[in-house]
Amino acid sequence: MKNKFFDQNGFFVRFMEGFANLVILNLLTLLCCLPIVTSGAALAALHYMVMQIVANEDGKIVSTYFKQFKANLKNATPIALIYIALAVLVVFELRTANQMKSLGTIVTACTFGFIFILLAIFVWVIPLTAKFVYRTGEAFRNALYLAFSKLPRTVSMIIITVIMPVLIVNFPAIWPIGVMLGVSLPVFLCVLIYYPVFKELIEQKEGNEDS
Repeated sequence: MKNKFFDQNGFFVRFMEGFANLVILNLLTLLCCLPIVTSGAALAALHYMVMQIVANEDGKIVSTYFKQFKANLKNATPIALIYIALAVLVVFELRTANQMKSLGTIVTACTFGFIFILLAIFVWVIPLTAKFVYRTGEAFRNALYLAFSKLPRTVSMIIITVIMPVLIVNFPAIWPIGVMLGVSLPVFLCVLIYYPVFKELIEQKEGNEDS
């Protein structure tokens, strides 16, 4: 039993390999996100690599990550720019709401509703861009459809995506964990949630091509 546990294909070795890969991918993603406009491509490459890990198809982590990063620059960068612009708009709206009296609560509530929609689309649009080839508008339409047709999964992914930044901001002591796993771990958990949906989409696409 002990030999099987420490075997090359045993649980402990696979767990440690997966942990190490997530740390490496987290560091690569943080590095590639430094120019903020490339954050979309960095996150798309991360999602692609984690999907490979979940599917037990992980190979050369670093070289494949940078290959996917370059491949996603064209499609993911416009998405990142759109979200950067929308983030600026949201901050402006929240500051405006704080200065208002009677309508401040209404504006704040509407803004948080808008934030929810943005996050709901975000947790799908980056993975879709990583796995499939879409134009920007098509990626957003498909992400919007999945966001509300798979609402329980969407809400779960939003919570997973948001909780780590919130913890890091409020508890600076866990910053080292953020550096090691702050992005890759939430993405890994999200992949576990959305990957079955992607498998269905791929099977449907292959079925349509065969018919």
